[in-house]
Amino acid sequence: MRCFSILLIFLFSLSSFAREHSVKFKKELFQILSYSSIRPNEFAFKSNELIIKVDNSASPLIYPLKEAKKYKELLFKASLKGKVNYQKSQGEKGSDDFSLRVGVVYEGDKTLNFFQKAIAANWIVTLFELAPEGTGVSQINFYNTFQDEKLRDRKREHPLSDLLIENFVADISKSDSVDVKVPLNQNKKILALWISSDGDDTSSKYEVKLSKIILKD
Repeated sequence: MRCFSILLIFLFSLSSFAREHSVKFKKELFQILSYSSIRPNEFAFKSNELIIKVDNSASPLIYPLKEAKKYKELLFKASLKGKVNYQKSQGEKGSDDFSLRVGVVYEGDKTLNFFQKAIAANWIVTLFELAPEGTGVSQINFYNTFQDEKLRDRKREHPLSDLLIENFVADISKSDSVDVKVPLNQNKKILALWISSDGDDTSSKYEVKLSKIILKD
């Protein structure tokens, strides 16, 4: 009977483990992208953390999932050394920098035609190529740290594209760390995660250490 109980506990633990995806911070699992006219960030991949160094720079990382799947929660944990030097309202033109954006790329029906692919920036083409054949992208939902109190609990469609939806979830104005848990759209499959830190608008210099990113279903 005791052996049977141990077996049940073991099987339950396996089942629980299988219901979450924990991101491994290995360079080969990420796609490192850049913007054509902006200095890219520096990335260091450690066994238990991802370090992003920003110096008047900005660039994204994409973490493609092996299989598009629905999840109900996103969790991430990070610490910061230095912050964005925003002068006016954070998020406005000339001050659209955030220490950390963790984005969820949802599967959908938006695709690029031949002409759009020819003129689109490389990072946009890469983003749409994440979708399996016959499907496309719906949108990217970002979960941002912020320093401007006016952004608390707000949500916006980014001025550059209706593809980008930003949720301001973690106030770092008086803190050097975040531990975030947010609900996700359970009706859509997730293709990838998007991670970015920006300092190009505000000539900012800082460092982000990401120690946890988990998707739970």
